Amino acid sequence: MGRVLDSDLPEGMLAVLPNDPYDQLEIARKITSMAVTSRVGELEAETMSLHRRLAEKELLISDLQARVGELQQALQECAARLSHSLDEQTKLTTERNTLAASVKKLNRDVTKLEIFKRTLMKSLQEEDENQQQGNEDKQFVTALSTISSSFSSVNAEKDQQSNGQRQKFFLTPTNVTPEMTPSGSPKRPPLPTPPKGRSAAVSPSMQSIAGSPPKWHSVSNGRLSLPASLPTSKHSTAPNSPPYGGSQSARTTRVDGKEFFRQARNRLSYEQFSAFLANIKQLNAHLQTKEETLRRANEIFGPGNEDLYSSFDGLLRRHLPNQG
Repeated sequence: MGRVLDSDLPEGMLAVLPNDPYDQLEIARKITSMAVTSRVGELEAETMSLHRRLAEKELLISDLQARVGELQQALQECAARLSHSLDEQTKLTTERNTLAASVKKLNRDVTKLEIFKRTLMKSLQEEDENQQQGNEDKQFVTALSTISSSFSSVNAEKDQQSNGQRQKFFLTPTNVTPEMTPSGSPKRPPLPTPPKGRSAAVSPSMQSIAGSPPKWHSVSNGRLSLPASLPTSKHSTAPNSPPYGGSQSARTTRVDGKEFFRQARNRLSYEQFSAFLANIKQLNAHLQTKEETLRRANEIFGPGNEDLYSSFDGLLRRHLPNQG
């Protein structure tokens, strides 16, 4: 066995080593090869692990790059929309200013049109009122003329039947009642009454006076017309007796039809006056009596217009004395 060199190897390992140096070298080569092979394997395994991690990182980088591209595209689209919105905002601002100016101008035009409309409506209303007054005058001249003709014919028939029992005076339509005669004008004497023995034979001229209805005045601002002259009296008068009536101051002043309807139109509302005219039409059509007409007129006039009712009552009682 050769000389053993000093070594740091444990004695157990030295005991198993061959004594031949070449053998020892061969064992050392094998040990070194095994060590190198083991180390290379570990390095290769580590390298493979690193390659896998690198591939994963590359995939992550690709995904991130794709997301960055999408975000950049979305940013460009947002920038384009923002630019378009800014342009639209500018246009809308300009349009709003234009519309505001147009609205101000239209408001001024509307104000002018309202003034013109009120003026036009007022003018048309005045024209309609004037035209309505004319139509109402024509309408109620016809209505009251019908009343006059019908009741004059009735009175004429009754007069012919009672000629043997009573005598009457007739005045022409142009004569006026004592109440309507001015204080300064002279009184006209009544016409003489025929004797009793000849009461049945009435002259043709007297028959024409008795049968003809009195002349009627139209109301310029009302809807009804009444006679301008009223019979002075229904009482029989002896041939030589003085005219009926006392002094001028003792007589009761009577309101004629024209003045009555002027007052009624001025004091009653449009609805009240229309109802009053409808009441007159009912009387004219013989659909109600004189008393019903007076009662209805009192309801229409209401409180505060008692003088109108009294005047209307007097007119009906004077012109329609035999109507119940």
